[in-house]
Amino acid sequence: MRAAQTTPECVAKPVTSMPFNRGRNFSGQNGVRHLKKVLIVSETHHMKIDLNQSDRLILKGTTRVIATVLCIVLLVIMGISLSAAVTGFTAGWGVALGVVFIGGGILWLVYHKTEVVFDRAGNLLTLRKTMLHGTREETIALENVKQADVDLKRNDRSNNRLHASYTYRLCVVTGSEQNRHRVPISHGYTTSKRHLLTAQNINDWLGVPDAPIAVGPSMADVAEVIKTLGFGKAS
Repeated sequence: MRAAQTTPECVAKPVTSMPFNRGRNFSGQNGVRHLKKVLIVSETHHMKIDLNQSDRLILKGTTRVIATVLCIVLLVIMGISLSAAVTGFTAGWGVALGVVFIGGGILWLVYHKTEVVFDRAGNLLTLRKTMLHGTREETIALENVKQADVDLKRNDRSNNRLHASYTYRLCVVTGSEQNRHRVPISHGYTTSKRHLLTAQNINDWLGVPDAPIAVGPSMADVAEVIKTLGFGKAS
């Protein structure tokens, strides 16, 4: 029985390395989980109507909040890594340096600000996207815009095969009946269904309130049907 009483001392010894273990875990597997959560949340961005007038419709969207959350997560990881490095764990310097390069690269890709302007007087649709590396602007003749629509994409994170869930991306349909083009006007896909309502609001403004929205299967559904019928590539 006395020998059993010595085990708490043996268990307590590794506690001296806990500060770095926490930092290492957070910047390793847990850190990756946090970054994945941030990137997943970034997909929930959606465009909002900023101005709705008879001759002008403006939509705006930004991932500024997501970028701010990402910065906070990266700063926390860096702070833990640096504090561990100062206390003598040299690996903390490498983790902190990795956060700077990897986190900076993710932030470079995630941050953006989008503005879409439907100008009836100027007969123009202007799509302006601003990211950390610059601004890109695209214009389309408004008379060529037939309607707004929503692209569907199978939600890979859903395990329910009986009732598939989808993510949504706002777009406009341009071109003639025989040569349609779908131009995305939102940044990536979102799990929110607000894009469906936004598309309807745009169609109301364009004068095509009865235009179909999100009708038909997604590309993932088509691919699954092809695979089921045996027309896919042989394994």
